[in-house]
Amino acid sequence: MKKLFLVITIALILTGCSIPIETEVSSNTTTTDNLAQLSEEDLNNIKQQIMDELRQEIQNEYSQHLTETEIMIINSVKANARAVLGVSNFKLTEDVYNEASSGSGVIYKHTLDKNEYYMITNEHVVKDADKLSVVLADNTYIDAELIGADAITDLAVIKFTSSVSFPVVEIADSDELQIGQFAIAIGNPLGYEYYGSVTSGIVSGLSRDMAIDYDEDHVIDWYATLIQHDAAISPGNSGGGLFDISGKLIGINNMKIVENTVSNIGFAIPSNTVKYIINQLELNGEVERPSLGIIGSGVANIIQNNNNIEAGVYVGEIVELPEGITTGVLVSSIVDNSSASNSGLQEGDIILKYNDVEIITFDDLRLQLANAKVGDQVTLTVYRNGDSIPITLTLKQRPNV
Repeated sequence: MKKLFLVITIALILTGCSIPIETEVSSNTTTTDNLAQLSEEDLNNIKQQIMDELRQEIQNEYSQHLTETEIMIINSVKANARAVLGVSNFKLTEDVYNEASSGSGVIYKHTLDKNEYYMITNEHVVKDADKLSVVLADNTYIDAELIGADAITDLAVIKFTSSVSFPVVEIADSDELQIGQFAIAIGNPLGYEYYGSVTSGIVSGLSRDMAIDYDEDHVIDWYATLIQHDAAISPGNSGGGLFDISGKLIGINNMKIVENTVSNIGFAIPSNTVKYIINQLELNGEVERPSLGIIGSGVANIIQNNNNIEAGVYVGEIVELPEGITTGVLVSSIVDNSSASNSGLQEGDIILKYNDVEIITFDDLRLQLANAKVGDQVTLTVYRNGDSIPITLTLKQRPNV
């Protein structure tokens, strides 16, 4: 407390206030007599040093009244706030770049030799951009380059060059997350007026499977497995970081449920998914994904269609199914040179299991493939002529259509 009083006293003198100093100071302490002999630059440096020490002393004094949890949250924010920057998407109109939208991004890598920084953000933040910029807290815009983007997982990697030093986040193992632990969101809600906003909550749910129709053709393309949390996020938080109380990145915020009856149901892409995707984007500029290589229909849907045809709801052809089979996926055809070709899988087979997971609907099969990787070896259990037959195959990359 005595040191804090002395620092405040000197700060008041430096800012032009005159008060008597009764505290005894040592011979190497700056006094009002020798202050007049200093250059303006030296005086400003001393002022800055004193003010910095004043802020630190006030913070130290205040921190004595903080709880251990509050201190951990503050330290987590301090460690990562400057690693979460703005990302602006520009469209070119009549030879003029106009800022079309903005979001957030998280620095995860720095190459010292080139002063290049790599950032994670959402694909929808950078989508269809004619130019990208990284935006700093002082409203400085730095040109950025798109390394790769993946619409299915809504992740993208961009990079920028800067001589200014920025921290790099530490990425956690999201498989170790537990419901109830703290979740701290950092981002730029509603644009840069609220730059670097911090909100907190808890991890509300793990492995929430969200159906994604990324090409908006009303067909489910992907099941995203996301972290649910209740830290407040808004448009502009997209691409920002979700951190745990120790300061590690546990996810990238990408969506929330917006309904009048819903409060603070937000979602983030788990950090383990992020690590896998950004490695591929850095390496290839895109993500390699497997496909099974079949065309088929869910048995439950076939049964419903058959019932509608028999009831005269619409005209069609009845698809015959084995007696007693009410779930699974009926294989109607196999794509050439695919994972399923030459595997032993046949047209007319009904897929009942993917490894040890029971397949009830076609969406169940899609979900398993959504979480698989090229090169994975999987075993399908199929129903054929009254028998359950195991078929092992290696997943190949989905062909470009």
